Amino acid sequence: MADDIDLASQHEEAFRQYLIANHREEELPLTGRCYNCKDPTEGNFCCKECGEDWEKRKYFDSQRRMK
Repeated sequence: MADDIDLASQHEEAFRQYLIANHREEELPLTGRCYNCKDPTEGNFCCKECGEDWEKRKYFDSQRRMK
């Protein structure tokens, strides 16, 4: 039986593969706001962490839709 570390590793690898497979998606339009926290920004995200959080949320939402 897999332990928590094995499951976390498998989940991380699945997430990584998802990002690789979908990296050619259309660019997000610039709105002047961070897509994650809605703070004003010149890009799509105000910081690297917000970009990563948004990608993770997008991935998990896609996994829920698949079930």
